[in-house]
Formats: sequence, structure tokens, C-alpha cells
Amino acid sequence: MRTAFCLVVTLCFLFPQPVPAQHWTAEEQEIIDLNQSCWDAWASEDLDAVRRTCNEHPDARTWPTSEAAPAIGWFEKNAERWGAAFHPRDKWLYFEIRPLSVRIFNDTALIHFWASDTHEDAQGETTTHTWKILNIWQRIDGRWTFIGGMAMQKGDRVW
Repeated sequence: MRTAFCLVVTLCFLFPQPVPAQHWTAEEQEIIDLNQSCWDAWASEDLDAVRRTCNEHPDARTWPTSEAAPAIGWFEKNAERWGAAFHPRDKWLYFEIRPLSVRIFNDTALIHFWASDTHEDAQGETTTHTWKILNIWQRIDGRWTFIGGMAMQKGDRVW
């Protein structure tokens, strides 16, 4: 019996099985998909799609850690300026989010995720940035609305 047990354990180590992916509820998956759609809209550089998909509340607060304090209405205030400054130089190649946790409390959802964006400059060089992000959504009139979040580029120091 002991030999059979050792043989089974040894075979498990020799032939590892894939680890099952994290299971998300339908509502959690909806929040994940919403965040990915918002990133995809940014990648398309279609600012109307960004406004529709990301559905930012007029009083939303976001805080990229490179800024001194949270900003009000990041999408509306910065989307066109950011797109105009970025577009002539680079083109988006790829966006990806990797959710870490999704918590839903009644009509409020918090999602923590890693996000990666890859772009190509005019010389054909590609660069990838990785971010740690917390997004906060609230269901208002039956629709998820972005109300705030925080983002820190990988490598930023936290004190």
C-alpha cells in the first residue's frame, strides 16, 4: 500500500496537471469584461467608444500615483489631450488585464488587476508598461458606472 501511494505521488510530480483557472461568478466576470472593454476602447483610440464603454461618472476620482493627488473626471479632461499627444508618436498594439480580485457589495464593485499595454513607436520599437490598478464601479440606473480608481506603474516605489 505504501509503495502504491509513493508511486502515485511520484507520477503526479512527473506529470503535473494544469492548475484550474480562478472561477468568477457571472457578476464578477461582467466587471472583468467591462474593464477589458474599457481598455480595448482606449487601444482603438476612439474617444467616443472610451466615453461610452468606460461610462465615467462626472465626479469620478482617479489617482495615478505619478500625480500629486486624485483628479476629477480623468477620462473627460484628459482623453483628448492624451490621445493627441500619444497618437502621432506611437500606436497601440496590445492591452491585457489580469484580474486578481473582484468584490461586489450591493451596487458597488471593486476590481484589482494587473494591466499591460504594449505600443510601438515610429521607429518600430515596442514598449510594454505594466500597471497595478484598482477600479471602482457603481451600478447607477441599472448600468455600471466608473466612479474612481488608482493606478501605479510597476516599479513605482511605495512609502
